[in-house]
Amino acid sequence: MNAQEPTRRVAGLTDPTAMLLVISGPAGVGKDTVWKAASDCLPTFAKAVTCTTRPRREGEVDGVNYHFVSDDEFDRLLNEDQLLEWAHVHGNRYGVPQSSVLGRLNDGLDVVCVIDVQGAQRIRSLFPWSLLVFLKPPEGREIETLTQRIEQRGSVNEAEVKERINTWRDKEKALMPLYDYQIVNEEVATAARELCDIVEQEKHKRTIKNS
Repeated sequence: MNAQEPTRRVAGLTDPTAMLLVISGPAGVGKDTVWKAASDCLPTFAKAVTCTTRPRREGEVDGVNYHFVSDDEFDRLLNEDQLLEWAHVHGNRYGVPQSSVLGRLNDGLDVVCVIDVQGAQRIRSLFPWSLLVFLKPPEGREIETLTQRIEQRGSVNEAEVKERINTWRDKEKALMPLYDYQIVNEEVATAARELCDIVEQEKHKRTIKNS
């Protein structure tokens, strides 16, 4: 199966009352950290937990941060058409399970996907009405900031850090205009507050539209 194609097409979900929020950005930008800080002011959202073949990092909890699966298990999920989208990212595979998204949306409940840039574009192709937010590092200190944050994880070597920085510089940065909103993550609390404001504003717009 081609990783550049969604694993299925979604029918029956056209501009529902529930919101599908997608947060993405380069490695090291702080996607999960910002979402965790914002989640208190967005209590109606449940995070779609992504499946991944990468090793678990210190402090991560299976089923909370990710569903950590083997390559064979990931292949099974693909073969059984259980993933909405998937991609190879820095040598590992990531995929969003259908069950963590479609069930809630069909019930009129909000969902957030915190995923890589490749995955965000595929979610948009499946759900054109989804709300895409790009987290980016401070302008003028992009490389320095991302490098420092990636190195702080302590689980990647120098070559892997360079690969992630090159992906941001050569590919991901050019995709920012495709997003509905961009947020600079310089201070987590500020970025989280901006995210909350954006979502509340968009929810208000949709309420008026559907009234």
